[in-house]
Amino acid sequence: MITIFTPTYNRAHLLPRLYESICKQDCMDFEWLVIDDGSTDDTQVLFDEWTTREHPFSLIYQKVKNGGKQRAINRAVDMARGEYFFIVDSDDALVPHAISFIKQAFETLPKGDESFIGISGLRVCFDGSFIQGKPQIDPAVGHVDCNNLERSRYNLVSDMAEVFYTEKLKHYKFPVWEGEIFTPEAVVWDQMALDGYRLRWFDTPIYYCEYQEGGLTKSTWSLLKRNPMGYAMLFNTQLKYQKEGRVNTVLQFISCCCLAGEYSYLKQCNSKLVYCLFPLGWLLSLRRKKQLKENVG
Repeated sequence: MITIFTPTYNRAHLLPRLYESICKQDCMDFEWLVIDDGSTDDTQVLFDEWTTREHPFSLIYQKVKNGGKQRAINRAVDMARGEYFFIVDSDDALVPHAISFIKQAFETLPKGDESFIGISGLRVCFDGSFIQGKPQIDPAVGHVDCNNLERSRYNLVSDMAEVFYTEKLKHYKFPVWEGEIFTPEAVVWDQMALDGYRLRWFDTPIYYCEYQEGGLTKSTWSLLKRNPMGYAMLFNTQLKYQKEGRVNTVLQFISCCCLAGEYSYLKQCNSKLVYCLFPLGWLLSLRRKKQLKENVG
């Protein structure tokens, strides 16, 4: 069984589209687990009505205090009953064959090969167009096996629709910082790669998406202002594998720690460059404060 997990916050106007796409799946071997991250709109009204309907799948809705998507993912992974875990955002939708494709894709993985942590299909726009170009996958093979850090070799820079083994994902909870509600997903996905895990990537579209005003992709400045340590953790993770551009990454790391006032975290840096570059990083944090004021207010 697959766990479709949807974290949501004030998306009552978009959730019916996702709900309809889930109801139209050609395979019903899944549960739909929804964590409402403290919505103040009519999200709960929707689910109060939907949970009274009969469905060929299990629908679990839980409302929690607002704590951000990553805390919701951590909670959902512990709650999930499915063998596979599929994150589907509340403003998106699934193609009708998504679940059946996922099950078939996992069956292609070599038996006994513990290096795989999951599979991935492709996200496309609602009109079917590619978000950042078509992945370079040999049609005769139909897939590529690589980790998250090797994706650029195959033009897997587009948003992909990853599905993970639930039990393995439990070992990769998102680090969260007190007082912040966002940690970039690459902090976890890159750590999986560093630990030797890879995915089987397919270029089959299984997920429709669009970016909303106020969504994560279009709110980078706002996210940085409210979650500087989430980004500090991202830059620190990048320093574990970067061979080029390390000076810039260290500067970004320092500036985020300075923005947050978390100077003790500088000791956790994965590069000794942090000591000699601190003055420049502090100056960069002053520039960031000005940019944040200009772009966020």
